[in-house]
Amino acid sequence: MADHPQQHAQKIMQLMNAGQFPAAAKAAKAAQRKFPREGLFSNMVGMALAQGGNPREAIGFFTKGLKLRPGDPDIQNNLIQALLSAGQSAKADELIDKLLAKRGDSAILWHFKAVAHSQLGQPERVLDYATRAVTADPNMALAYNLRGIAHSDLGNDLKAIADFEKSHALNPNDPDPLSNAGLPLSRLDRTDEAIEVVEKALALRPDHVNSLHRYAVLLAEVGRVDEAIAQYKALLKADPFHGEGFSELIKTQSAEENAALEPALRTALAKTPKKSPAQVFLNLGMGNLLYQKGEIDKAARFLSASNKLAAQSRPYDAGKAEQEFERIKALFPQGSTLPASGDTETPRPIFVIGQPRSGTTLTEMILSAHPDVTSCGELPLAGRLTPSIVQGDAPFDPAGFAAAFRENLPAIPEGAQAFVDKMPANYRYVGFLLHAFPKAPIIHITRDPRDVALSMWRSHFPSAWMNFTFDLKAMAHHANLYKRYMAHWNAVYGDRILTLDYRDIVSDVEAASHSLAAYCGLDWVADMAAPERNTARVRTASVVQVREGVHKKSLGGWRAMQSHLQPFVDALDPALWPEVFVDQETEGQ
Repeated sequence: MADHPQQHAQKIMQLMNAGQFPAAAKAAKAAQRKFPREGLFSNMVGMALAQGGNPREAIGFFTKGLKLRPGDPDIQNNLIQALLSAGQSAKADELIDKLLAKRGDSAILWHFKAVAHSQLGQPERVLDYATRAVTADPNMALAYNLRGIAHSDLGNDLKAIADFEKSHALNPNDPDPLSNAGLPLSRLDRTDEAIEVVEKALALRPDHVNSLHRYAVLLAEVGRVDEAIAQYKALLKADPFHGEGFSELIKTQSAEENAALEPALRTALAKTPKKSPAQVFLNLGMGNLLYQKGEIDKAARFLSASNKLAAQSRPYDAGKAEQEFERIKALFPQGSTLPASGDTETPRPIFVIGQPRSGTTLTEMILSAHPDVTSCGELPLAGRLTPSIVQGDAPFDPAGFAAAFRENLPAIPEGAQAFVDKMPANYRYVGFLLHAFPKAPIIHITRDPRDVALSMWRSHFPSAWMNFTFDLKAMAHHANLYKRYMAHWNAVYGDRILTLDYRDIVSDVEAASHSLAAYCGLDWVADMAAPERNTARVRTASVVQVREGVHKKSLGGWRAMQSHLQPFVDALDPALWPEVFVDQETEGQ
């Protein structure tokens, strides 16, 4: 009886359904040699390779399959998915554009296009393309989920939650939308709901990587550190190469526990492709692990590798930052006066500003330990309300700004008299904030820029605004720019800004808490001098540190990596940072 291609195809599919991808690829290659004119088997080789974790090799077989079967939508889709899985987003996008002109089933192509631009870090375009996908197919759960991610990336938390709910309703067995909903729910201070949906996702699939990761993060945020550590370990069991899992666990558990983690981390580093995004976090984790061990030179090599990889995909635009500064300075020139009236509603805002990693989280925890004050974390609202003014010609309307700011606040507990917005980047927007909220306290936290640089160098920040943190010279440029911003604001509104040094806060937290209470018009309470007891959630890189209690261990920490941080110090402006250069001269004597 003559061999029939269908018999081979059935055998190959059985192997793939059983998860035997190498055997399936081998059988498909044999069938391909036997039936060289059958594009079916080129496609099946590609499928086996892609599902077996080798999308790069699969691309060639899908391409060959299309030459034999031009116009086959299944092979076209498989090729696009392989390109996306291999990180070749631009090539995938180019192919999608060609196919959109030819094919009628546009929903899946718009979805793929949204995925491509998600990988390219363009959430606005993801939003557009995912919306086109759900318009073409209102039952496409994957597209709603992806649009929800775009909304979440853009800070549209309520819209994100609505899309994740729609995706889950369309496909109740998919844990991804539930897991993804955890982040916007958390940002809206709906912590119990966030934990509930992630636990529901884990009930659907206990080894679901995204859910394990989100659950660990949520537990750490609410101070359930031991449980968070257990979840991180479960995550690494499910995915032994999860870069963020390693990096976050190393910052969460003790140095002794991290020493036991080192062999697994070294294995992950060796087996993960060198240009994989996971390498950013794997190198970061190893750098911090070695730093804990005191192996500073080795730590520096890994930290440098991590930041170099991150900088390649997220370059810093110094020119754009300079243009923004000049535009804002022109909007609020010296001689500007604050309006006689403005938003004075309750709860009133308290703004804590400074460089990232300068002590803004600690300050927020001191303030929100007061029973009348609630923590709102780092609100991105000022940055979202200003682009049309700063980058365009839209007029600044303080009343409209204040109304929009309040409209987008997370839920504030009933009875709260004030809320803290500790977004460090708000040092750029002091003029906007004071004109909108003329009575709002502005608290500026300063810290030795070398300690700030070391802390940023040892962290990873997802915000595009913080692309400067991946390059020491870019970090120095931004530090200089920050100093210029604050010099301007102090010249214009100096009497409205309280400046505290991080060193003074950690050296005498009780005295600092008295100063903060008095400046913000609060009656001092003893809990303000013990911020580690504050149960407010922490959603920043300080999530573990603030639970340790106030200490001075990090003061002068930069000295351990002084030679490695020298490019940063050399690029600082001595006129802006005289204390740094006086310090260097003193040490050199």
